Amino acid sequence: MDQIFTFLFGTRTGVAVLFTIGVVAFAVAAFILEKRTHKLYVDRGPKPNDEDSLF
Repeated sequence: MDQIFTFLFGTRTGVAVLFTIGVVAFAVAAFILEKRTHKLYVDRGPKPNDEDSLF
């Protein structure tokens, strides 16, 4: 176990592995949360022309 920690935190390759795992984990979490958000907030289509909005 000590060799794993030494590799991950003591070498450039280990830090690169940690960084890559972090990026992949963040991407997977963002993908899952985006799916949940997409189900919660359904796209209602374009607004009619008679609705005035600043946005």
